[in-house]
Amino acid sequence: MGVEVMSQIMDALMEHPHVHFVTKYYHWNLIEIDPDDNKFVDCAIAANADFIVTQDKHFQILRKVPFPKIEVLNLDQFSRLFDEDDVF
Repeated sequence: MGVEVMSQIMDALMEHPHVHFVTKYYHWNLIEIDPDDNKFVDCAIAANADFIVTQDKHFQILRKVPFPKIEVLNLDQFSRLFDEDDVF
């Protein structure tokens, strides 16, 4: 993706009513094998997210971390949530 496309995507996200800006204050460094992934974990913790949706295998380590607890869903698990009536 080019810089212009990414800029447009970021603009759209920043204006979307279901997107909230969150400042992360801690660096948990829970994913040692790929430290670049930690920014997503830190953001999820700061935002008190219910889960992270990813196909990235590096995030599976989070299933073994007792605290802070972050649930990891793959795309199939996430899509099944929409089949349940009482999720959202």
